[in-house]
Amino acid sequence: MAAGRRDWPGVELTPRLEQAIERHAQTSALAAVDPAEVYLALACLEDSAAAMRLFERRYLASAEPALATYRLGPDELLEVRQRVRIRLFVQQRDGVPVVLHYAGQGRLGGLVRVVLVREAVRLRSAATQAALTIEAIEPRDPELALADDERQAISKQAFERAAARLSGRERCLLRLHYVRSVSGAAIAAMYGVHRATAVRWLESARLHLLQHLSSELRTLAPHLSPAQREQLETWFDTHLELSLSRVLATSSS
Repeated sequence: MAAGRRDWPGVELTPRLEQAIERHAQTSALAAVDPAEVYLALACLEDSAAAMRLFERRYLASAEPALATYRLGPDELLEVRQRVRIRLFVQQRDGVPVVLHYAGQGRLGGLVRVVLVREAVRLRSAATQAALTIEAIEPRDPELALADDERQAISKQAFERAAARLSGRERCLLRLHYVRSVSGAAIAAMYGVHRATAVRWLESARLHLLQHLSSELRTLAPHLSPAQREQLETWFDTHLELSLSRVLATSSS
């Protein structure tokens, strides 16, 4: 605990973090070679925004030169970083977050580098990329009340074009929350922001998708009556969570 406070003075030792450190000390089978590393990892797991920023600066940023040969675009790099955070802080092994199997043993930097490269390879080689589409929506959903194939195709195209207009961060947020069931608190820790900020980002991304959808429907289907267009917009609004969770599941691997 003393080593962590010395090396990471910007990370507040809250009662929750202190309890987490005590629990880890009691349950860990290995003595920590680098206790400050454990302190930082546990602080990240306890949703410390300051700790997550320090973790990214110390480990993620320093490992990213290993991705140079992959020539990732900004959105791809953002996606890879999100995947690394999920692998380390959300996924578990033997009931313990993966990061705690390595933190304190002097191997955390190597782990981050390996996971970073692995996720970059997976992103590039995946047969199905993480796109927002409506392939999973039933083509003859009775609630749509649209028997016309042309209108079905227009709806699909409008949704895909609306999703393409989202920022990389907005797509990542929707993917994390709706496909991987990552909570607002966990997303906040990943980005190093307050939970209320992450929740606000999620709602903003959702609203932007619906706004873009409305705009694309007006562009692609000017012949639709206001009532028909409103029917489509209302359907997507009320079914958005289900639609995204079905569609984006292809990117969860």
